[in-house]
Amino acid sequence: MANYVVRTHAKHGKYVDIRDFKTATNTYNEAIAEALAAAHKEKAALYLTGTITITGAIEINAATKNVTGIFGDGMGKTKVLFTHKQTGVHNPESNATEPEKAGIWINGQNGKFVSDLSVQYKHTSTTDFYRAGQSYFGKVSGIVVNDADHTLISKVEVSGANRAGVLFTSTSAISSGAKDNLINGKITATQLPTGDNNKIIDSNLHHNRVAGVMVAFQKSFTAENNTLAWNGHEKDGGTGYGISLMAGSYNNGVTITGNTTNHNYRKGIDSHDGNNVVIKNNTLNGDRMYGIAVENRQFSMDKVTIQNNTIKQDPSFRLTRDDNTGVPDANSDYIGYRAIKLENKAQDWQKFINPKAGVFDISNNTISNLTDGTGITRAIEARNNEKDVSYTLNILNNKITGTSADNLIGVFGKSDNSRTASVETGPGTGTVRIRDNTMTVTKTNAAPIYIEEKQNANRLHGSIIIDKNNLTIDQAEGATKAVAVSSNAATVAVTYNTFNVGGGQPSQPVIRTTGTSKSYKGQLTVADNKFDTDSPAAFENGDWLKTEQITPPRVISNTHSEAAGIVGNNGATVASVAALKKAALLTEAVSAGTTPDESALGDTPSAGTVPTADIGTTTVSQTASENIVINTGTLAAASATDTPQAGSSGLAAGVLDSSNPVDLSNLGISTVEAIPTGTADQSYAASALAGSTVVQQEPAAVVL
Repeated sequence: MANYVVRTHAKHGKYVDIRDFKTATNTYNEAIAEALAAAHKEKAALYLTGTITITGAIEINAATKNVTGIFGDGMGKTKVLFTHKQTGVHNPESNATEPEKAGIWINGQNGKFVSDLSVQYKHTSTTDFYRAGQSYFGKVSGIVVNDADHTLISKVEVSGANRAGVLFTSTSAISSGAKDNLINGKITATQLPTGDNNKIIDSNLHHNRVAGVMVAFQKSFTAENNTLAWNGHEKDGGTGYGISLMAGSYNNGVTITGNTTNHNYRKGIDSHDGNNVVIKNNTLNGDRMYGIAVENRQFSMDKVTIQNNTIKQDPSFRLTRDDNTGVPDANSDYIGYRAIKLENKAQDWQKFINPKAGVFDISNNTISNLTDGTGITRAIEARNNEKDVSYTLNILNNKITGTSADNLIGVFGKSDNSRTASVETGPGTGTVRIRDNTMTVTKTNAAPIYIEEKQNANRLHGSIIIDKNNLTIDQAEGATKAVAVSSNAATVAVTYNTFNVGGGQPSQPVIRTTGTSKSYKGQLTVADNKFDTDSPAAFENGDWLKTEQITPPRVISNTHSEAAGIVGNNGATVASVAALKKAALLTEAVSAGTTPDESALGDTPSAGTVPTADIGTTTVSQTASENIVINTGTLAAASATDTPQAGSSGLAAGVLDSSNPVDLSNLGISTVEAIPTGTADQSYAASALAGSTVVQQEPAAVVL
């Protein structure tokens, strides 16, 4: 062994210097082997300086377990350049392929660190990095942390890897059979080999083939203040993540915070399998298909928090032709964009052991520059395909701006297993709260707020609250201009919102609600909303609100900027609208000393006129009672001309003062499931969990 000196670093303590081991006659592979042996003997770190060129791996393992860590002079100052010829290819179907030894490895040793250096995979041929139509062939990562706890990766730059810049994993979780045993309920998560309390901070991971950072079989993991840019390949839509939690791996307690992503070729922040995931305070700029995407494939997911992130779409950064599938289909995510997507049970045929009721929070995020292309564009999309338990979804206080989109907020539920011939059903709607969001977009091609629940068990379940949102759309071109709900929710409340929506056809509804339970009808309340639309006549003739398979809606204290009244408010009939308009014209004419222009009443139906047919498949009940609310300026005139309804002291007496807020508790709005009278359906035995109505489950076989 060469002569060397043990030195002391202010931060890292004892270390040995690679320059003491590199000579004119040996290689860096040989020098590093000697340096690691010395650091192991001295229980010291290894200091690297200058440009280090290697063909193997710098590895801290059982033979060098006393090495405390590896550090350099800083990113771009200390450079580790490695070459490696990969054998075979990674299997993306199982994700069970072991990574190849190259770059820097922390293997089975706890409490180590790597910091202040750059690592680059130097390709000896173009196929080392890119192979057409093979998104996941690569097995080479720049830094690998395998079966290790309490590892700190800080201030490193990694580029050129054909898999991940930095990979955190546990090969023993797969090789031991523990992963399969966990899926099958034979062991608990505490018995699964994982990496615990690992962290990557302040690093720059760019131009890697699959991901900047990849996370697999980790507990209590943190990624903080990293830059994750241009990972993937311009010709490939199948991969390219800033940071990704690997599909088919068990991850629990993951925090991704303070990171910046930039133009990754698929997603900025991605979780294919993880639970208790927190994604907050990140800045995501121009990632091609998704800003943030969270789902689960092989393990249940019941708690996700996505908060305080800033996401900006780059509409010029799109995939026009994929190297495998060709020109993307309009419904493919290759050509679409979602700023935030959350999907519970992305593979609907999976059966999880003891799934828990989900609590999902998407709040205080800022989404900008939203621009529709040839695919589907949504700001926030949430999906639930888990049929065995219910969920709570909070979409709160987000700010959305842009030029165009399909839906701005879309919530979808589907319980059916697509691999079986029979149609499977689940509880249906959970507790959905869409509240305090501000949405300002020039044009929408579908309902800005859209909720669709399929395959429920023919009953009422859960609640939907759409409250205190501010929606401004210049051109609302969808079949519904503001809110469309198709659900088996026991209660739907649309309250205290401001809907400023222009464009579209005059007869298109602003709110549309359809009950999906065939046997029971849920309850709709529309109260204290402010409307400003291009079609006041729709509010005066009833086209603004379309309902099907729900109880007669309670419509109270809504206002429109121009309409004389709103059909459906406060107990008056549709015929009163004509009287109100006529009285208003008369008052205006008397004040101006002119003859009233009664032609302005031509677009308002007279008493008994059938409302305009709905758009799409929704039907209209011609027998439903229709009411109005009176604008203050016409109240006196209307009272003088109206004929009281049976049991009423007159129109004026029956009108609720729109200046007084509505007490929703008095309206009976509740998140507790409503059980239809007389039903013998035993599935109505339910309990409340975290404010949500959930189905009682069988005793747990195993806790994940």
